[in-house]
Amino acid sequence: MDKIEVRELAPSEYKEWDLLVENAQPGTLFHTSEWLEICRDVLSKDFKIYGCFKKGDLVGGCPLFIKNIKGVLKVATSTCDMTSYSGPLIKESASPKPSKRIQDIHEILNPLREFLCKQGFDSIHLTFAPGFEDVRPFTWYGWDSTVHYTHCLNLKEDVDDNLSRKIRRELKTANEAGLKTRAWNDPETYYNLLSMVYEKQNLAPPLPIEFFERVFKLIQEKDIGYMFVSETPEGEAVAAHLNLYGKKCTVTWTSALNPDFGRLGPNALLYYNEFLDLKSRDFEYMNVMAANIPRFADFIMGFSPELIPYYSVTLESKKYSVAKTLYNITRKETE
Repeated sequence: MDKIEVRELAPSEYKEWDLLVENAQPGTLFHTSEWLEICRDVLSKDFKIYGCFKKGDLVGGCPLFIKNIKGVLKVATSTCDMTSYSGPLIKESASPKPSKRIQDIHEILNPLREFLCKQGFDSIHLTFAPGFEDVRPFTWYGWDSTVHYTHCLNLKEDVDDNLSRKIRRELKTANEAGLKTRAWNDPETYYNLLSMVYEKQNLAPPLPIEFFERVFKLIQEKDIGYMFVSETPEGEAVAAHLNLYGKKCTVTWTSALNPDFGRLGPNALLYYNEFLDLKSRDFEYMNVMAANIPRFADFIMGFSPELIPYYSVTLESKKYSVAKTLYNITRKETE
């Protein structure tokens, strides 16, 4: 068995990494160097990409955001704001045998785990993309694991066969109100709708508009997604979804809604017409997420999605665990 070498990638190797992301299952936009650079430039998130090499070929790796907390704690995580999952990736195994495919996964993940444990991190948190199911190379060695969920709509099915009564009523209301949908890649429109959601709660949007401007620019340059909006007969956008393209699956990455129009069913209309549009583009599944927040999950269940698990693993030093406990105690005392 050839030894796996793990090391940090240089920026000059990011194109090679992005090619691995493109060909790996389940590689996502969130794994790419372009996405990581947006998070670094706009959100001040320092990152590193660690690559796994076999005979000089890049066969796997993991991007991580790294933070030093007051010069005392060094924390690494594969997620950040608006990046729900990323984590390790490996090159597809060419073997048809399940046992050999599992062996190939472990052959790469075991050296990666060992390498990460030697980098002096006080906390490492990895959230794997949906479809990456075998996290045993971590859990067998004392890492804690958590299961999360997302929702996927099967685009091969007839959407009308799977609608609940509630969704049918919302679609009827939307049509009677004259709402229409269309593609409209305008970050300012999206951000205005997002701001309305937070203003209703007397809060500011969690991220600056520059973040969304960069994301919109990326998806338009690479043709890897689009924004779908619901609008009134007068042309006012009242709801929006931003969809990102994968290989066979799309991701409804983020949504925003003018709360004053929620009763007219613009979200239901968006999902319904997105289903038809993405089906016509030959995608197989629509990952609508929204499975880890009860009120969102209740709504999307009206489209009869499949519940898909994905996983995260965490390793914490004793120093980090103590600091976290003290922080939680202090916070409770000041509340």
